Amino acid sequence: MKKIYLIIVTSLFMMSSCDEKRLEPITPSLGKPGIPTEINVEVVAGGAIISYRIPETEDILGVKAVYQLADGKTREVMSSLFNDEVKIEGYVDTAEKRVTLYALNRAMTLSDPVEVSFTPLEAAISKARKSMQIAPDFGGAQYTWKNEDRANLTLEVLTTDSTGVMTAMKVLTTGTVDGKYSLRGYDTDSRWFAAIFRDNFGNATDTIYPVNPNGEKMQLVPIYEQKIDKKQIRFLFLNNDASFGYFDGSEDNMIDDNTETFGHSPNGSMPAAFSLDLGSRVKLSRVVIHQRNNYPYGWGNPKTFEIYECTSSPEKNGDWNQWNHILDCEVIKPSGLPIGNDSEEDKEALENGHDFTFDLEQEPIQYIRFRFTSVWTSSTFCHPAEITFYGDPNYNK
Repeated sequence: MKKIYLIIVTSLFMMSSCDEKRLEPITPSLGKPGIPTEINVEVVAGGAIISYRIPETEDILGVKAVYQLADGKTREVMSSLFNDEVKIEGYVDTAEKRVTLYALNRAMTLSDPVEVSFTPLEAAISKARKSMQIAPDFGGAQYTWKNEDRANLTLEVLTTDSTGVMTAMKVLTTGTVDGKYSLRGYDTDSRWFAAIFRDNFGNATDTIYPVNPNGEKMQLVPIYEQKIDKKQIRFLFLNNDASFGYFDGSEDNMIDDNTETFGHSPNGSMPAAFSLDLGSRVKLSRVVIHQRNNYPYGWGNPKTFEIYECTSSPEKNGDWNQWNHILDCEVIKPSGLPIGNDSEEDKEALENGHDFTFDLEQEPIQYIRFRFTSVWTSSTFCHPAEITFYGDPNYNK
């Protein structure tokens, strides 16, 4: 009898399990919902914001928009009953578009379709493509562009590799209005440089090349660049500069080509400044700053700083009115992770140092000044490890 009982119980359990696995709506349908009404369309870059009145149906869940992008794939966007609009995005042209709206109830029953037509404004990726400028730079090319809509775009920066094939040398994301990037490390032989933008919807531009006045794509000749000899550089020690000789640090450590050593200002010295004489007038292309590497993106490592230049030998009193502000800089942690958590990309940036580019129109400089305005923690001191300059010391000489 016990065996028979077990068989019956097992059979009932299996039947119950099978019933539970049926994929049915959690809530029974109360019938086809009404359609969205009072449709209004606000066109935006690459799409539209469609507002509506939700049907007064007891079991309404929300509204679904269905549309097709340039790659032929169908995209669906859902909006809950607590919202009265859906955002349509991802178009790259300004031809007329059609979107189908459905009301949807809790049983996943769709209403009759409502078709909406509109003509989107020019897409962010298209505007960025038109704005791209590629010009010769020190050791390579400089890329500048506009992203007026602050769209999340990806930029591939290309040049020819050792076999002559166009290759993406750097891939970066851009969400700011004014974009700038310099691809360097090349000699002064003419070569191809190019770029490609991509967005989050599978759209990509054609390959963008620099063009001549006739609109024909052309090669660029990088401007000569070398590392500036640090043996000629000396500190000026102006009256209102900070000392960087505290806590085992020294000024000389910051220009000794050793990233294991560092300068260190005293407690309470922020914002901390120091001033340099480069030894002669130098056409600067960039400056590279290294953090103190045993406190990556933390402690007193520089986060934001300003750069100034003086056109003649500065007064010992350090009067800031003699100095012209030429650059604002911020050390960016690539991953954005909290202090103490570093990705491989963060570690690579720490090892390579952080590049800050001078304007191509910047006149040659001899006297230069750094003013550190913030560090990575609430510390009141600053400890940069190394400062390195690049450019052409013989420019116009």
